[in-house]
Parts: sequence; C-alpha cells; structure tokens
Amino acid sequence: MVGVVEGVGMRAVVLAVWMLGVAGAQTRVPVWIDTDPSVAPGGHEVDDGLALLQAFASPELEIRGVSIVFGNAELATASRIGREIVGRFGPKGMAVHDGAAGESDLGKETAASRALAAELRRGPLTVLVLGPGTNVATVVRQHPELVGRIERVVAVAGRRPGQSFRAGPRQKTPFRDLNFELDPEAFRVLLAARVPLVLAPWEISSGVWLTRGELETAAKRNVGMEWMLPALVDWIELWEREFGAEGFNPFDALAVGYLVKPGSLECSRMRARVEKAADDTGASDRKPYLLVGAARGGGEEVTYCSVAKPEFKSDLLRRLSGERR
Repeated sequence: MVGVVEGVGMRAVVLAVWMLGVAGAQTRVPVWIDTDPSVAPGGHEVDDGLALLQAFASPELEIRGVSIVFGNAELATASRIGREIVGRFGPKGMAVHDGAAGESDLGKETAASRALAAELRRGPLTVLVLGPGTNVATVVRQHPELVGRIERVVAVAGRRPGQSFRAGPRQKTPFRDLNFELDPEAFRVLLAARVPLVLAPWEISSGVWLTRGELETAAKRNVGMEWMLPALVDWIELWEREFGAEGFNPFDALAVGYLVKPGSLECSRMRARVEKAADDTGASDRKPYLLVGAARGGGEEVTYCSVAKPEFKSDLLRRLSGERR
C-alpha cells in the first residue's frame, strides 16, 4: 500500500513539474530584435552588442528573428557585426535579415521587412527597436493589416521638453536622440498607426553606469563579453577622455530590461508627439523632436520609462556574466 501511495505521489510531482515547465514556456515573450550594431575596437558604440548578449541570456524571451538597420554604422558594417554576434552567441540557426540602409528606404521592401511581416503572420510579436524605426515602420506602412499583430514596439528614443543629452562635465555638445533623428518619419508612422509604443529613452539610461571593472569581471565569466571586451574598453576610454565620465550608459539594454525585468523600471503612461524646435546640437537652426508630456496633453499615448531601480543593473550584469535562472 505504501508503494502505491509513493508511486502516486511521485507521478503527481512529475506532473506538477511538467505543468510548471509548460506554463514557463507559455509565458516567454515572442520578440523580434531590430538592431544597428557597431561594436568594434576604436571607440565605436557598443550598447547594441551588449543588448544582444543580454537578450540571448534571457530565458524570458523567445527570439523569433533578428534584423539589421542603418544607424550606429552603415548597413553593410552593421550587418557584418550583427551576423557575427548572432552566429557566435545567439540561438542556433537564427537568421539575420538586412533592412533599410537609410531613411529614404522607409516604405521600400527589404529582406528585413519581408521576414518581419512573415513572422507577424504566424503570430503576435513584440518588436525591440534598438536603432532607427525604419524597418518596422515599413511593415506598418506596407501591411496595415498586420498592425494588430504587433503587441508593442519597445524603442530607444524620446525625451521630455527641455532635456539635453550630456554624459559628463566635459561634454559641450549634447548627444542627438539618434534613433529618432535618423528617421523621424518612421516614428510618425508608428504614432499615426497607434502601434503600442514603449519608449526607453536617454532619461532612463542616463541613470545606469557600467564601469571598466564590472565589464572585465563579466568578461572572465562569459565568452561573449570576453570577445567584446576590447571594444568595450575603447568605448569607456572615449567617454572618460571626451566627457569626463567614469563609465558609460548602456542605452539599448534598458529596452531589453523592460521585457525581461519590468519591475526594475519605473514607467508611466504619457503622450508623445513630433514637433520642431531649435536644434540643441547647433548643427542646424531647427530639427524635429520626439517629445512626451502629460497623459492629457496632445499626441498619442505611449509608455515612457524614466527610472531604473538598482536591481536593473545587478540583473544586467548577471546576464552579461552568462548566468541564467
């Protein structure tokens, strides 16, 4: 009799474990990553590379595809770097699709727009936009019937009125809101189509700093970080030299963090609009801005993330060290 009871109990335990596994698989976020990687020695921007490693180390995500867009580098360079990162450290067999080479490609079919549209036909997706929004806006413009399949677009862009993007005391000219400014029309398309939009802007990333020591420690534990370390060190040295900063802000990692560690970010509902004002970089008289304001103001409703709690950074470093839970 005891043996029967033990057998029934063991089957119940096995069933419970199996059901937990099924539930876990069902809660993974289907995501498409659209990125403009430029990580390479010589002082090139590294945050896309870090965000890719962070995403690859996140069991919360079901990565359904990766596409490349112009931005931090010209398309050919971004494609080469992206394919190397995905091939070395990404999901086995993951294809990489080249997209827009410039803002003039908005609305033009590319391998990226075809692949993203095909994946949306298979099921709903969250799209991580780590560069200009040209690729996803092209799909929205060409295939309005698929807009309802886009669960949300998480983009690294936007600001409050009057904000200036400076990394340190020696930085005279502020950073541009690069992903937005390289293709403002793409964001107009997304807003007009009322695609659910989450903004992980400069404001939230400016509160998160990665230091040389932290990255060197991660590189001892993770082959991806070891491979990337020379570029990371060059990037830190540029920030130290040019801006007087003691590290750098991992901009794109905050967008991934919204999906994998949402409780570590403070976000609120606001309204976003595109409007022109004086160019804060001095490169021209006026330029467009993606501005957010009070939820009752003008524009389209978006989710705007503004503060990263301390646990975000510890979670990011854990993932960059190759630890999985």
